[in-house]
Amino acid sequence: MLEGDDWSLGAMVGPNGESEIRLVRPLSLEERERIPAALARLRDFSGHALIGPIVDALNELHTFFAELPSVGQLEYQRGPYRSRLSGRLSAALTAFTTLRSMVETSARTLDLPMGSSTPDNFDRLYRQHRCFRLVWMLRNLDQHRPPAASAITISSDEDPETGETRVRPVIDVLGVCAHNVEASQQEKYKRQWRECAALWEGFTEPVDIRAVFEQAYKACETVVAAYMREAEYVILDDARFIARLVGEIKPIGAACALRVVEGDSKASITIDATHLDTLAFGEAVASLDAARKILGEPPLKESEVWNEQ
Repeated sequence: MLEGDDWSLGAMVGPNGESEIRLVRPLSLEERERIPAALARLRDFSGHALIGPIVDALNELHTFFAELPSVGQLEYQRGPYRSRLSGRLSAALTAFTTLRSMVETSARTLDLPMGSSTPDNFDRLYRQHRCFRLVWMLRNLDQHRPPAASAITISSDEDPETGETRVRPVIDVLGVCAHNVEASQQEKYKRQWRECAALWEGFTEPVDIRAVFEQAYKACETVVAAYMREAEYVILDDARFIARLVGEIKPIGAACALRVVEGDSKASITIDATHLDTLAFGEAVASLDAARKILGEPPLKESEVWNEQ
């Protein structure tokens, strides 16, 4: 937290690599305390912070699977290739549990007056969304009886649309569920696998694991979007606050909360500074627009973003 009575709104600017400190006005106690909290919330609501890790993990997994047509069955079964598959798959599975934990923690910390639907929404996905549930069960499997990659096989068949040979990473969902019902020692795990199997009733053919991840991700994306919509007024309030401070400083982008402290000998100074990052509120507002789009709602108007309510 920013402390002391000598914090000011200002800038550190200068030509030719030399910095010049400009102090514009003192910051009030309320402003000093709010700046770090507002910046932290805005950064937390950036799309990069929320879904960036899961997108990266899934992209790496899809890139790995894209190599399949050039990998023979013999190579696929070999240790080095299976180890790479296990690593990529584990990272993707972990990304889902991390996302859920991060968003639910954010919802608890933000403590919206009307509460948040986030925990209930994730619980509903677990109980009702077959792809999300399968991903969750594979994550549990990867933790307790690894590797989950052992459930994935390679299918080579004819693409019904193009007639060409296609190579796919597939999973026999009902077979995997049945196997883990038998292999589980505790009744609660048997029950969980039976519940997962019930969601996949009728899917007797192997399923492309890439499609499973894609649908699970879209489901999570919708839950995250709903949370951002609930928290929209908080995000916009923080964005307006930081934007007002930034707007007082020229050139745009140089604004800081500054404190200059002289050393004991007065021959040196220490500069404490918190950069008022324009990217923080810009990305948060862009994420709000993306959330609205996911939910099928109209984008934010400029008047909604920057005008005080």
